[in-house]
Amino acid sequence: MARGRKPDPHQAEKGYPNRRKSATQKREAEAQRVAQLLVATTATDALKPPPLIDQGPLYAGAVAVWTEMAPRLIRTNRLPEQHRMIFAMFCVYYADWVSLNDQLKQEGMTQRVKTVAGGYMIRDHPAVRRRQECFDNVMTLSRQFGLTPHDEYDLFKNQAAAVATNPGLFGGALPVPAQGRGEPDADPAPAPSPSGPRVGMLTDMDSPPPGHRPN
Repeated sequence: MARGRKPDPHQAEKGYPNRRKSATQKREAEAQRVAQLLVATTATDALKPPPLIDQGPLYAGAVAVWTEMAPRLIRTNRLPEQHRMIFAMFCVYYADWVSLNDQLKQEGMTQRVKTVAGGYMIRDHPAVRRRQECFDNVMTLSRQFGLTPHDEYDLFKNQAAAVATNPGLFGGALPVPAQGRGEPDADPAPAPSPSGPRVGMLTDMDSPPPGHRPN
């Protein structure tokens, strides 16, 4: 009796080029791809955006936000390596808000929707709600990085207080206040003495009495 070809025990490892992937295999492949994006967050160049948003033209807006804002955050010790992923989320929401805002500018804030009865009613454009969600997320993450005037002041104040008690907290990048070093404050500089003689200075301010005419 004729037998068929003996199956290759390593075929599963090699894959099946002529066979379509099952839905489960597709989900597993996508999960592995996303896992690689999450793992590869460490970069030797701190200014380089993480792979999570550096994925081509569709993420160009998020990369632009990162390129614009990351340098200042790094200079002010607000973007250490462990916070890059959270800031990448901020960049995505920021870019999405800009995109949705532009869409609403072109298509309008409302749209006509056909009802079951056959008529029409005015409804908010779906992008209105999505834009508001992006705005809320942007503002929430902005507070974490001190990206509003009020939050920036609070963050810098807290940084200074932390450095005063932990001088090596930021690798010595921030100056330690004199109080934090246990040194007395410098004596205030004495007020400068007015120039010229002080005797008779009030006499110069006298005015002639009423009814008196100068010669």
